[in-house]
This record gives sequence, structure tokens and C-alpha cells, in this order.
Amino acid sequence: MPIKYMPPKYQTLLALIAVGLLGLFIYSITSLQTALLYTTAALVILVLWISFKLTDGWLNPNEADLLRHDQSKVTARIDRYRLSLSALPEGVVLFRKGHTIEWCNPAAETHLGIRLANHLGLPLKSVITDPKIIDYLEKGDYARPIKVHSHEPGRELLLSAVVADQTHFIIVTRDITEQHRIDSMRKDFVANVSHELRTPLTVVTGFLDMILNGPEIDQKTLHDQLELMQEEANRMQNLVNDLLALSRLENKDDTAEDEPEIVSMTRLVPGLAEDGIALSRGRHLINTQITTDKAILGHVDEIRSACLNLVTNAVRYTPDGGKILISWRYEPETQSCIYSVKDNGIGIAQEDIPRLTERFYRVDKSRSREKGGTGLGLAIVKHVAIRNGCQLKIESELGKGSTFSLIFPKNITLD
Repeated sequence: MPIKYMPPKYQTLLALIAVGLLGLFIYSITSLQTALLYTTAALVILVLWISFKLTDGWLNPNEADLLRHDQSKVTARIDRYRLSLSALPEGVVLFRKGHTIEWCNPAAETHLGIRLANHLGLPLKSVITDPKIIDYLEKGDYARPIKVHSHEPGRELLLSAVVADQTHFIIVTRDITEQHRIDSMRKDFVANVSHELRTPLTVVTGFLDMILNGPEIDQKTLHDQLELMQEEANRMQNLVNDLLALSRLENKDDTAEDEPEIVSMTRLVPGLAEDGIALSRGRHLINTQITTDKAILGHVDEIRSACLNLVTNAVRYTPDGGKILISWRYEPETQSCIYSVKDNGIGIAQEDIPRLTERFYRVDKSRSREKGGTGLGLAIVKHVAIRNGCQLKIESELGKGSTFSLIFPKNITLD
């Protein structure tokens, strides 16, 4: 029984469906990034297949005649496929037999340092010098991708190879730098939470064991131990509260359902100063400076929490006798309003400033724990700033003090 002829467009459609099913199958048994790599490779193979059908002679006469008649349309389709591959964030390099470069997309040029205009037709080894990549390709075992360094400094790639046909094979690269950073942050977060909870739990359980199983304790010693347990329990409670607050803010970053309201900073700032004075217990000179009566649009509870965090940090990290100035002012040049907390405390080294808003990042871990911080305050401030359309600015000099500012742009300020 003769096989009915299927038009090229239906063949291409079936091939695309097959590629999609292949990607879903690989994803079901491995991981998303592996599925993306092999799906990209399958798309490249599909382009090669269409090109081969246009130029090779194994087509039956009817099909060959139809394809020649429709050659311009199919050629245009191939150009569109190549254009699509060029737009992919994954790098794609096509090698001919003999490991000479036949084509690559712009992402591959960035990832591997290839320049198609200069390297077209050149052997692989004269273009890619990374011995790990060369060894991977020469061994021919492409079952698993490998991690390699990108041509761009400080970036990491996941590289995979796929044999397309007897005369071609493909390299697919994916930039995993950001994914690696997020994975590291997640691991650090779990480790830090565990560490922060373990210390107070050790103190509480140790004292409880001593009280229950040790010799009889006099009332003064028992009272002292109970006070220490209460301090550690409060530390754990503060940590959990900050974690919950940060989680709520992160979820709100995605939804942004709440409508902003008018926040009177002229009323808020004096209250923040009072809270700072209560925390300081007379150890610092805390003043306010309000030079504008402008209000802002935002979420009052969140803004108050962020502003109070900056005051609390200033009190904690300014030595006794230090000065703290809480100000609210208008800047005509940028037409923005600025809330700032300035101190003459210990200051921060320049290399530490970019990392201050990371969760649990501490410049001096032992000193931070002595001061009672959870390591989440500035992370909370950063998310409040994002959600309320303002900017957190940090200025500091080691040994001379710091200024933390929330800058509210003109579009959210009110007269």
C-alpha cells in the first residue's frame, strides 16, 4: 500500500509537536534546565532536517517537485527559525564534521567568546580554549551537561552537546549564574536561621536541664537564669516576627493589592524619635529636623516599620554619648522628599555596603548578636522601599558614622 504524501508544512508541524513532547518527557524524568537544553538542541536538529530535505536527493519525485515549487516559502521558514534561535538566551553552536564551526547565535558568542564573522569554518580547538569543554566534546559522552566558566568574567554556564546527524553536532549553553546565586542564598538562609535559633535554644534548654536535674538552686541564681532565658526567648520571638514580616512583604511585592494612603511624615518622625529615645535609655543624644510639611503616598505600617528599623540600627551601633539626627526634608534639585537617620557611630567599610540588605549579612557577627539584632532589618527596609516606590541609600565611612536615607520621588509626594 503506497504511503500518502504529506505536505511539508504538516511534516514541520508534526516535528514541532514531537519536539514539545520530547521536552515534556525529559522534564518529567530530569530537571527543567536539562529539558530546556535538549529541547533547544532538538529545535536546531529540526532546522537541519528541513535544510537537508531541500538540498538532498532522497526525496520522492512528487515531493521534490512540490518542495522546489515551495522552496522560497520553506527557506523563509528556516530563516525565521534561525532568527528565533538567535533570540534565545541559551547559546547554540552548530559544528560540522571535523569540529568546524558552521553557525552560532549571539548568546553563544557572548558565552564562549566566539565571533562568527571571524571563526566561521575554523576548527573547534582554535576557537574554544577551555580544556574542560574540549575534553567533554572529545569523549563523546553527552548524557549529562557540565558546568563551565563563561567567557564573561564571573559568570557560570551549563553546557550540553547533542549529536544532530552524521555530519553535525550541537553545543547548547545556559547562563546559570543567577540561579547559582539564588541557590547559594537559599542555602545560606537556611543555615543562618538554624544558627540564629540554635544559640538561644541551647541557652534555654541548658538552663532548664540545670533547674530540673541539678542540685537545688538558690532564688537569686534561679531568677538570674530565668532572666537570661527570657532574653533568649525574646530574641527568638523577634527573629520569627522579622521572618514573618519579610515573608509578607515578599508576597506583597508580587500582588501589590493594597491601595496606598496618605502618610504624614511630620507626625511620624517625632514618634520615631520617642521610640529611639526609649531604646537608647539616655545613652545617646537624639534630635529631629523637619524642614518640610510634605506628606507621601504609601502603606503607613510598612513605612513606619522601615523608618523605625533605621532608627533602631543607629541606636544599636552608635557608642554611648553619640549623636543621632532623624530628619525629613525636601530636595528641590530632584523634587524628592528624603527621610534620613544620621549617626556618628562605628561606620561601615565601603566593601560591606552593597551587601547590607542581604538577609542575615553582618559586618561584625559577634558585635551584632551582642546588640540584639536579627540580621533582617535592612532586608525588610529594602522590600518596603521596593513596595512603596522609594529608594534606600546608604552612605558611610568607617569610624565616622553612617547616614541611611529613604528617598521618595515626586510622583508619591503630596503638598
